[in-house]
Parts: sequence; structure tokens; C-alpha cells
Amino acid sequence: MSTIKIGSKFVGHDQPCYIIAEIGLNHQGDVELAKKLIDHAVKAGADCVKFQKRSLKDVYKSDVLASVEKEEHGSNYILTHIRNTELTEHQMRELYRYALAKGIAFLCTPWDKQSLKFLATLNLPAYKIGSPDMFNIPLIQGVAKLKKPMIISTGMSFMPEIEQLIELLDELKAAYVLLHCNSTYPAPYHDINLNFIRTLQNKHENMVVGYSGHESGISACLAAVALGAKVIEKHLTVDRNLPGPDHKASLEPDEFVDLVREVRLVEMAMGDGARYPSRGEYLNRQFLSKSIVAARNLPKGTVLKLADLDVRSPGKGTSPQNIGLFVGRRILGRDIPKHDYILDSDVDFSQAARHGKDGRRPDIRHQWGMVARMSDIDTMLYARPDFFEIHLTDSDINNDEDYKRTYDYNVVIHGSEYNGELLLDLSSLDPGIRRASVQFFNKALAHARKLKKLFKNRNELVKFVIHPGGMNVERPRPENIPQLNKNLLDSLKQLKADGFELLVENMPTCAWYFGGQWYQSSFMDADEIVAFSKKTGYGITFDVSHAALYCNYFHKNLQEYTKKILPVTRYIHISDASGFNGEGLGIGHGAIDFRKILSELVKTELAFLPEIWQGHKFGGAGYLLALNTLKNIHDEL
Repeated sequence: MSTIKIGSKFVGHDQPCYIIAEIGLNHQGDVELAKKLIDHAVKAGADCVKFQKRSLKDVYKSDVLASVEKEEHGSNYILTHIRNTELTEHQMRELYRYALAKGIAFLCTPWDKQSLKFLATLNLPAYKIGSPDMFNIPLIQGVAKLKKPMIISTGMSFMPEIEQLIELLDELKAAYVLLHCNSTYPAPYHDINLNFIRTLQNKHENMVVGYSGHESGISACLAAVALGAKVIEKHLTVDRNLPGPDHKASLEPDEFVDLVREVRLVEMAMGDGARYPSRGEYLNRQFLSKSIVAARNLPKGTVLKLADLDVRSPGKGTSPQNIGLFVGRRILGRDIPKHDYILDSDVDFSQAARHGKDGRRPDIRHQWGMVARMSDIDTMLYARPDFFEIHLTDSDINNDEDYKRTYDYNVVIHGSEYNGELLLDLSSLDPGIRRASVQFFNKALAHARKLKKLFKNRNELVKFVIHPGGMNVERPRPENIPQLNKNLLDSLKQLKADGFELLVENMPTCAWYFGGQWYQSSFMDADEIVAFSKKTGYGITFDVSHAALYCNYFHKNLQEYTKKILPVTRYIHISDASGFNGEGLGIGHGAIDFRKILSELVKTELAFLPEIWQGHKFGGAGYLLALNTLKNIHDEL
């Protein structure tokens, strides 16, 4: 599907549905009522308001205008209503200016060349062509000369007529959207035929298709969005009982609010077609799914048989999908009591190439590392990374265990996100939360100072990754960004970071804390982050997955985001992502085009960390698989 631009908004592929509040003649010829309808459209969150403009003497034959009463009842009724509600050019210009002052786009349907000539003086961002004029070749040619997009309804037509229209539009090199439409008011549901949206999409893959709804309610519009409609047009009225042909097929203001809200929910629910567990599912999966456990007490040295293995909840251990991989393996290191988890670290997988690792260090130019806890770092030593990133938890910090073994590897340390029931937030608008977060981060830094003595770069500045905070449970609040970032800087200055380089990580819009979805407000936008870094001197951990989720939510370009943030980046977390909260996916399991991203990342000398969900299983096989996949993608560039 192609994309067209209407004013400042893109319409089409991978874009939100463009919602048109069709005011038409529902203003009853009253400019003040028209303004109220514009206000209702703005309040509902519509993308534009649309009116209709006619020069009656140029639309109808003179004898018809002279003797309207002689026409059939339906025609008489409609033409009389049009006469009584037609706005002057001066009034239409006033409404155009009013809409722009209210921050909403203004569109209008020209019914004749004279009306088009007037509307051209308003420099509209696009033009709507009603179903009766989809056959009006001179009018369409006139609009095409203005080099503005057209939105064309296809009611009352046959398929060959639509094909002829498409052929004409393509010859004119016009940018356009075709709206499926049933031109009865209100349209019976059994006549709507929404599957025609798919017919148009299948026959013309690069065409933007939408839906103009004249039925009662909002159900058909929501179904149209689910079928792929990228434009929705629906009539708006203050009262369905007002006289006129369109009111009965219109939505009242509260209903239009419902339409916009429900369209946006449907869009979120559609996803991208990839299958991956959401962040909430991951949490439920851990508690509700099952793990491999010992069916009996198993002494160290036991060669495992299938009868030695059982499957029990919760899913905190190794997935039973891998139960066959344990059969024939010898237990190393410890006796395993009955019903205790049997982990990949309990058996020897060092030669298990079929599990995603072959014992060879990935051949890549950049330094790379693996995520570890101090409890599982020894299972990954065979891979010989350049460094380990130790993820601290509140239990690590509060217990402050002493570790004796030293490692001939560099270390990066990642701060905790929680301390018990406290979600750490260095940017919080609540001074108490911010004070408690600073206090705990200082405790974490003291613990990290002991850990760094165990690693090769103990006498250097060790990178310490920090989440900035700025979360809430309701919605993103960009209006709070200046204060949030001021609070963050104040908090960072209070951290006792001797021996560490504090790196603030960019965040996704939607994240999961305490088993529920939260929203980030700050430290998402590349321009904001770069400005903060340049002003304060703090470097950035660039999380590619987080950036992709932000770009998905706000319809940004990830490659452009990457170019902007790299100059202030000191360290890279890399994984795939999909949707709004599908972070940490294996490379190729999400929607990121890594050919474009790697073409930017490899220009740097920055270290890479594949931060893959469950990547530590089988001695870090997921991390190695991610690195090798990235190398293969890079080699193909």
C-alpha cells in the first residue's frame, strides 16, 4: 500500500486511520452551528472536518431550479434542503479559518467547477469527491491540476466504472484514496458489503482504501478498520432528529467520541501479524506455564533418563519443550532434590551445537557482551565475550553478597528497576519517590563498586546503565518532559558514582511494571535525549528495541532516530521488537529492518549487547544466535 500526505499527516501504509468528521449540510445553513460541529470534531479527536460547496446554477439545469416542485418527491426534498443550507463563499472562508485556528484540517467537496475555483483560493490540503462525481471526468481533471490529493467515494457504482476511474487517476498521476461506500441514508447493514474493501486491496495492492459510512452506529466503521481501511468518513450532527437527509445516518457528538476512541483501540489490537508473547503474557507465562523438574532425588553424576524428569509449574526454569535435550546428559556440580528445577547449567551443554552455540566465538569486529547475573555467569564463560553486563536486582543489592571469584573479562553494570514495592524513578514528580530512588541507586552503586573489583576493568570507569524514570499508569504525558528531565538531572547529580560512567537509557512508550502496562513520558524522543545529553554531558545507552517501540507508537522512522541518537551514544543494547511493548525479541522475530539499522551502527566503534529475552538459557545460546544473525545480515549488506 502506498502512502499519501494530507496536510501534515501521512495516510496509508503503516499509518493510523485518517478520520473525517463529515459536517456536510448538517449545519442547517447556520455558521454558528457549523462552528459548534467543528468544536465537537476537535474534541472527539478527528483528523479533519469536511463541508460541501455548490454553485447551484452550475450544478443543476436551469429548468430544474426554476420548477423544483415539479421534481419527484425525493429530489424535491433534497434540493429544497440544499437551497436552504447552502453557505456563501464568505461563510465558508470564515469556517475554514475557524477550523485552522482550532488545529483541525479543513476539507470540502466541490460539486462543480465554480465551487472548485473558489476552494482553490483556500489552498486546501486535499479535496473530497462525492460518489455522484466519481464519474465527472472534467471535475476530477480540474482537481488533479491543483496537485492535491483526492479522496473519492465509490457509492452507486459498478466495478468497471471504478476500474475506469482508477485508470484515469493513474494517467493523471494523482494521489488519491478510494472510499468504499453505500450511498443510502441510512444504509442497511445487509447492503454494506465491507468485504469489497478487500476486493479493492487485492486488485490494487498499492492503492490506499478507506470507507465512508452512512449506516447507523459505529460497528461497520470499526470492522472496516480491521479489514484495512485507512480513511474513515462519518457524518456528524448535534441532533439526529433535525430536518435534512443526512442526520439519520450521522453520529451525535458523544458517539463520534466513541468512534474515534474505538478506531484507535482496533488499530492497536490489529498488531503487525507477527506472533510473539506480549510483555503481560511473559509475566503470566512465567507463573502459569511449567518447567522441567527432578522426578526424584538425583545425585550429582546421574545420567538423566526420561523417567528422571517431571514437568511442574511455575515456568521459572527450563521449558519442557526442551526436555528431550536433557536425556542422556550428566548432572554436574550438585545433587538435585525432588521437584527442584533442572536448569541448563546443571548439565553439560558445552558441545551442543544444536542448541544454538558451537563453542566458537562469533567473528565480529565490534566488542560484544552477554547479559548475566552473578549466579549464572560461569555458564557463559566458554563463549569468551568481551564483557558481561551484570543486571542487578533489589535482592542482590539488599543482600550485598560477597563474591570471591575474579574474572578476566570486562564488566558493565545495569541498575535495578525496583526496590521491593518501589518502582525506581529518578525523574518522578513526587519528591518522596525521587528521594527514595536516589537513596537506593546509591546503595546499588556501593554494591556495584564491590562487584567491579572482580573484573578486568576494575581500575577504569565502568559503564553503569540507568533507567531514567518518568512513568505513569494513565498515558504518556509529554507536557511534563521539561520538569521530568530537570528532576532527572538533579537526581543524577546526587548519585555517588565515583568509578562509574553513568549512562541513561532511552525508553519505550509502553512498558510493564508490577504485572501491568505503564506509559513513559520522557526520554523517548531522539531530539529530546540528544538535547539532554549535550546540555548535561551524560552519555546514552541506546536500546534499539526501546527506540523501535517508541517509533511504532508515534509513527517515527527508526533509521532516522538511530542517526540522531548515535552521536551521544556510548553503548548499545540490541534486540528485535514488534508492536508497542514487544521488546527484547530475538533478531528476526520482530519487525525491525536490521539492514537499515546495522548500516548506521557499524559506522561506530561502540560495544554491542544483544539483550534478548531468555537469551541466557543454555549458557547464553540466545545471545550468540542473535550475534551470528546480525553478522549474517551485515555480511549481506
